[in-house]
Amino acid sequence: MPRLNYPLKTYEKAVEILAATKGFREVRVFNKSGSAIHFEIFLGNEEVPHSMWNVHSLHDHKRTIVSNEDYKKVTRHLNCTLEEFLEVLKRC
Repeated sequence: MPRLNYPLKTYEKAVEILAATKGFREVRVFNKSGSAIHFEIFLGNEEVPHSMWNVHSLHDHKRTIVSNEDYKKVTRHLNCTLEEFLEVLKRC
């Protein structure tokens, strides 16, 4: 697998697009001040998150996500393949 390094804003946008296509109602992103960013996704009228995960960014200007595991987390939580997620990332 190639080394991935997309900015946090692009990663967030791709997660939101993919979540919408998979039928999720909302994506919430928390704690954007440090290197850890928390994602929660909601289904239907649920108040409790359907799924949640954390990713870590570099302390650079773009807040780059470099860990391959952080990209794989999306595939587990949104029930998609890595290729689907990478395709959405490339379009953002």
